[in-house]
Amino acid sequence: MKIKYYCRQCNRQVGELDAKQSDVSQLGSDVLNDADEAQTVQMEGEHGLAIRTICDNCKEAERSSVRYDPNIFS
Repeated sequence: MKIKYYCRQCNRQVGELDAKQSDVSQLGSDVLNDADEAQTVQMEGEHGLAIRTICDNCKEAERSSVRYDPNIFS
């Protein structure tokens, strides 16, 4: 199973894992509520998962821009 990580801000792929066994609870999604899980973890094809996260560049941009416009990433 391929697990691909994408930035939720810029949609750039930021990582990929090739998991032999698929146990989504190891990814920490079991601590998410249903709405957050629906936004964060999605099936990608028949044998993959897409995980939405935030890349370092967008995180830094978010951190820098909060001083000027706190609603930019709302």
